Amino acid sequence: HTPAIDASGIVKAVMDELYDDFQDMRFPAHVRISLACCLNMCGAVHCSDIAILGIHRMPPMLDHEHLGNMCEIPLAIAACPTGAIKPATVDGKKSVAVNNERCMFCGNCYTMCPSMPLADEVGSGVALLVGGKISNRISEPKFSKVVVPFIPNEPPRWPSTVDAIKKILYAYVEDAKKYERLGDWAERIGWERFFEKTGLPFTGHLIDDYRFAYTTWRQSTQFKF
Repeated sequence: HTPAIDASGIVKAVMDELYDDFQDMRFPAHVRISLACCLNMCGAVHCSDIAILGIHRMPPMLDHEHLGNMCEIPLAIAACPTGAIKPATVDGKKSVAVNNERCMFCGNCYTMCPSMPLADEVGSGVALLVGGKISNRISEPKFSKVVVPFIPNEPPRWPSTVDAIKKILYAYVEDAKKYERLGDWAERIGWERFFEKTGLPFTGHLIDDYRFAYTTWRQSTQFKF
């Protein structure tokens, strides 16, 4: 896929700051910090206590000069989950056109066609998600929730990203109960107080109304007889 961030660089920057905290076992419970370079989430960020997610905010750039020769156009069209790509002819050459209003910036098209890159110095950056976990004996699984929708790329040390993660973790250390995972703590105190305690700004983009068939799907390893 098309990475929006540098995985090794940002992981090094974050863990340089947090290594001693993990070494001294300061956290009330297990803390999983994961990273995925793009929305396709190969880093299992949807079920991590803190997730660093590379995101794009711009549609793919089209290299019409070489696209017809480098790409299987039907595959690029079929790869788009929103049907935003259609065949086109540009300056007499076979190419594609993108409906920017339907594009969700996932990068699937780039996987099939290297002439459709999304990486952009201004439009690509970092989002932070919080509170995910797999099921255990204490509580059911949880999906991570977006708490910081966008932080610009700031290599080589990504100071804004590191600072936001430290705010979240140190508020968690101060207030959580022993063995209470980060997401369980946030739900116990309420997400409104979570933003107050961490000092992170809240916007309307962070309201989560996605429920994933919670009322009908059995999602837990907790069996009750």
